[in-house]
Amino acid sequence: MVEYRDPITGYQVRRYTEGPERNAKLYFTCENFSLDDQYFFFMKQQLEGKEDGGCYRANVETGELTRVTDNTYRGFATDREKNIGYTCRNETEVFAVDLSTGERTKVGDLPAFGQITGHLTAANTGRIACSYHLANKYYALVILDPGKEAEIVYQSDYRLGHAQICPTDENLIFYIHETEGDAFQRTWMYDVKERYARPYYVEHPHEWITHEVWAADGSEMAIMKLDPAGFVNGEAGETHTGNIIIGDKDGRHFDVAASETQLLHPCISRDHKWLCADRISYLGTQIQEGVLLIERATRKAKLIATTGTCKSGADHQHPSFNRRGDMILFSNPDAQGNAQVCTIDLKQVWQDW
Repeated sequence: MVEYRDPITGYQVRRYTEGPERNAKLYFTCENFSLDDQYFFFMKQQLEGKEDGGCYRANVETGELTRVTDNTYRGFATDREKNIGYTCRNETEVFAVDLSTGERTKVGDLPAFGQITGHLTAANTGRIACSYHLANKYYALVILDPGKEAEIVYQSDYRLGHAQICPTDENLIFYIHETEGDAFQRTWMYDVKERYARPYYVEHPHEWITHEVWAADGSEMAIMKLDPAGFVNGEAGETHTGNIIIGDKDGRHFDVAASETQLLHPCISRDHKWLCADRISYLGTQIQEGVLLIERATRKAKLIATTGTCKSGADHQHPSFNRRGDMILFSNPDAQGNAQVCTIDLKQVWQDW
């Protein structure tokens, strides 16, 4: 672990890893920290000739790293309320991981010969849900309840991804139609009991919706809406506004919470008072990349950390809050564009807010 002062914002940042491989924080759509905020978790890329890839735990204060799972595991994500994580071994075996001890307990199996298309997610009842690519090449939503066999609850010939079960309502699973770009209708909500899929944010022509995340209590979602004024006949303009939109659980009401140039991935603090997002070069526009903090009550936004330029989507900053809401974890691409995990203590930011 090394500490440095950001050359542009002046704030102190801690960096916990260095290359040559990618060391990327968990995706922003799940918790990244243990229940006591003592540890965060990240994925280490396994380079050819090495056997040190997998999920790692980092001590926030000391920087000590411990490998939690090896490279045969995928989809690691931590629970919203319990001190456990969930992961898949060999694509289909689901394990619960004690975040304090690292002990793994098998909890079930996903459908044979398939693979997850994102990370695992869990509701407060213990129900696990994920988007899944079945052996027959259909895409599906799959649930795994404690003590029961996995169940395919929905199938589609669309590529499904970003599945996130509502943290406090096991009946609702959010998912997307993944096009790796714009979609006619990207965001969907699935009712498990009714076996009914409906659009979440209903898109109009030329809207570009992307990168959605539940609040930790499941009461609302943050989504990014890219400004359609930045596009003319499908061509990118000089700059693009990222509008962070907050929608209620049912997708009936949406408010614009922030509008800033080149935003992409939003996240909500557990107390709902703050948002964070990364500022990224995309669609032909180059910009100083970094992480912004946004106060919801005032919509004031501030660049708090600058980063290198991402080599790939896996190297995006994907910022998210710790559970107390006083720290942001983010990936900072190094000189080669590979993500390296960093934290910034928000108490120093609030002193001169």
